[in-house]
Amino acid sequence: MLDCRGMREVLVREARERGDYDACVRLQREVWGLSDLEVTSAIQLVATVHAGGLLLVAEVPGEGVAGFCYAFAALRGGVPHLHSDMLAVRPSVRGRGVGRRLKWAQREEALRRGLRLVTWTFDPMRAQNARLNLSHLGAVSRELLPDFYGETTSSLHHGLPTHRLLVRWELDSPRVVRRAAGAPAAAPARSELAPPEIQLEIPADWDAVCRTDTGLAREWQEAVRRAFEGLFARGYTAVGCVVADRTARYVLGQDPGAD
Repeated sequence: MLDCRGMREVLVREARERGDYDACVRLQREVWGLSDLEVTSAIQLVATVHAGGLLLVAEVPGEGVAGFCYAFAALRGGVPHLHSDMLAVRPSVRGRGVGRRLKWAQREEALRRGLRLVTWTFDPMRAQNARLNLSHLGAVSRELLPDFYGETTSSLHHGLPTHRLLVRWELDSPRVVRRAAGAPAAAPARSELAPPEIQLEIPADWDAVCRTDTGLAREWQEAVRRAFEGLFARGYTAVGCVVADRTARYVLGQDPGAD
């Protein structure tokens, strides 16, 4: 059993039987509203785990398997690591730290396997995901992948291009070790950035913007894409996200150890 970081009512463990894999298929449909053609099947999950991937499930009393975190073995850039392809939590248990527990358990298992890196992608317009990935977990991003998946059947994507930030979770880096030890994550430590720091604003509630005005949503999305591409080309790294009532702000800086 893997450590669930103090959340006693939640059990985080590796998938171990067909029922676990089937539960993850159901959660894909429930969380993302995907068509069957775009759901990763139980058979594919089984094969991936057998080949070195990692599927963690979170059991919540009264809910059964209410979340999962799925990663496959990767070799991009010649470095063996895990690429974390999916993290899903049932809406009824959100806000209880289930996603965070799944990610920390993923780190522990990756380190146990001798790996030092986990990567994944996320929508740069989703402020809560940005805060979890960058501020709470200590991952960083230096690369944007334009329209990475193309148009999908997921209602969460609103028929828009699927731009994604690629994040790197350097599992034994000082900033990640500090987060794992419980250091505050409201903003990156000044020692993690070289001046000047830059902030990039996005809406705090992306779904509300998309439902209200699709045209405005496209303008926002393209402006943020161009901003990230320009900042990354200048050597900036996204290291945090601060979320307020109506807006959110990415925090970007340059590695103080870089030339």
